[in-house]
Amino acid sequence: MTVVAGYIAFANTTTTISGTIQMVNGRISVVSGNTTYYARGLERFIGSIDGFRVGAQVSMQGQVIDSPAAGQNEVFFNPVILTLNGQNYEIGSPAASNFAPGRAGRDVPNGDSSARTGRL
Repeated sequence: MTVVAGYIAFANTTTTISGTIQMVNGRISVVSGNTTYYARGLERFIGSIDGFRVGAQVSMQGQVIDSPAAGQNEVFFNPVILTLNGQNYEIGSPAASNFAPGRAGRDVPNGDSSARTGRL
């Protein structure tokens, strides 16, 4: 178990979810069946991944985050790998990478371009 941004992440348990990208309560989310997954950090990929838009079918691997803010049929999710249109993107953990507050402009680790490497 790991604490991520004040919440408990079950880091030893990787979960794979598949669903549709939707806007729910003002957040980019993945809806699968009756469950809404609020996936942390997906907003940083708007405009940088071709086809990443509302209605797209995606799969994600990552950890479920236990949060008192989650309602019934709502889950907070810390994605590590995003699959869209058959392409895998290693998106990593926003809390454990260059995406921390005060690190603006460092959205691409090591200066890699997703167009060159397929890695975000």
